[in-house]
Amino acid sequence: MLNSPLLQTALALALVASLASFVAPWERIARGWLTVIPAIDIVAVALMRSELVTVVPSAGMLSIFPILWLAYGFAWYAIFGAVAGAAFIAAFTFAAQGIVPTTALEWVNVITLPALIIGVAVVVNIAASRLRRSARLAADAQREQQRALREALDSQILTRDVLNTVNAAVAFYDATGELTMANELAKDFARRAGFQLDRPPFAGDRVLAADRATPVAPSDQIIPAALRGEELDERMEWVGPPGEQAAILASSRRITREDGRLLGNVIVAYDVSELAHAAEIREQFLRTVSHELRTPMTGIRGFLDLADDAVEPHQAKLREHLAIVRRRSDDLMDRIRELLSAGAASDPLRPRQTDLSALISEAIDSVASKAHERGHAIEQTGDWDVVWRIDAGRVRQAVRELLTNAVKFSAPGTPIGIAVHPARDEVRVAVTSRGPTIPLAERVRLFDRFYRTPYATANAIQGFGIGLTLVHDAITAHGGAVRADSADGVTTFEVTIPCG
Repeated sequence: MLNSPLLQTALALALVASLASFVAPWERIARGWLTVIPAIDIVAVALMRSELVTVVPSAGMLSIFPILWLAYGFAWYAIFGAVAGAAFIAAFTFAAQGIVPTTALEWVNVITLPALIIGVAVVVNIAASRLRRSARLAADAQREQQRALREALDSQILTRDVLNTVNAAVAFYDATGELTMANELAKDFARRAGFQLDRPPFAGDRVLAADRATPVAPSDQIIPAALRGEELDERMEWVGPPGEQAAILASSRRITREDGRLLGNVIVAYDVSELAHAAEIREQFLRTVSHELRTPMTGIRGFLDLADDAVEPHQAKLREHLAIVRRRSDDLMDRIRELLSAGAASDPLRPRQTDLSALISEAIDSVASKAHERGHAIEQTGDWDVVWRIDAGRVRQAVRELLTNAVKFSAPGTPIGIAVHPARDEVRVAVTSRGPTIPLAERVRLFDRFYRTPYATANAIQGFGIGLTLVHDAITAHGGAVRADSADGVTTFEVTIPCG
């Protein structure tokens, strides 16, 4: 039997197919050529079965290997090749013997093998298709995951470099209070203050308040306050050991997801040391200049009084000239007082129960002579029977500045109104005048120190641009607010002071 040419041919074909499957560079060959290997195997199995069917009836089962190759390795259309191969194997035995199946048993032998192989091929092909689809989906998911990972890494690198590039300290704490991001400047500020950003209590012993003298308690420092949920707006602190302190201006915000759940807290701080030092120098300059000017002006006013007493009754012209000098010296003294007041604007409040009507009356009396010179009548309205806990000196100064401002800018001969409106938890004082309308673009700058409107400059109206700044500082120090409205030639400044 081993000498049979068909069997020898079958074995040779099987050997060639096996060698080809290992040796051939299939990665460089078109996929369709892969079908050659199972086709050769099918021919080998058909030849082998025709010789061994009487000795080894199950030899035809060897066809399962090339059939599985076709069913597993190729798309659904490979099923037709598997069916054709199975039919070829079953029919070749009868063809080689030159006979045709006649009995039922012979037909069963012809049909059983193809049917069995077809069933196996279909199942294997379906499983292979699903496996390939799963593999594609897994590969797509892996590629998407890798792409997302690359983007996340790129975003992390970009965020880190941006944070280290901007001239601001930035730190982000998650909802549990763990530090997740911070740039080098934030770490430097923390080191100066005497703590580390990633270790509680996130506070140090080298932190002073804005006055550069009062130590800030650990629980009240920027990061602990932010982690408690407080939203800070430009809080100023000095951090660092003596001689190396830096002024920082910090803000914080709570970051939430779309569903409202807390994502974390972001804290941003800027080094404003140069600005703080410049402001300190400016304040020192203002105090020095005002004091240096006040001393000789006091002497000049004293000698004016002596000169006035020495003028004879018949020297009317000289008395008139002295009156002009006195008015100009009074104006200059008012400017000096403004400078002195600007230097004292940061002094702590000294609140006490104060009769607001008496306080406002004193402010009115202080501007009465100038108002009379310009023909202004000061009209009082509202409920003046008010006792409020305030710093009387600061509020009196604020009301006087508002009235002075109204006298300066009102049209001559027009009335000036002042109204008091007390409520349960606040009191409002409004000063109304008639004169040029203040545009919105100018109103937003009215309370800036040394700001003068174009109208004031063009009409040579005296002043340093400090008066309304003093009003703003005095009222906001009480926790109140100042508002300016101007339309159709009517301007109203309204201050609101909450219950002390």
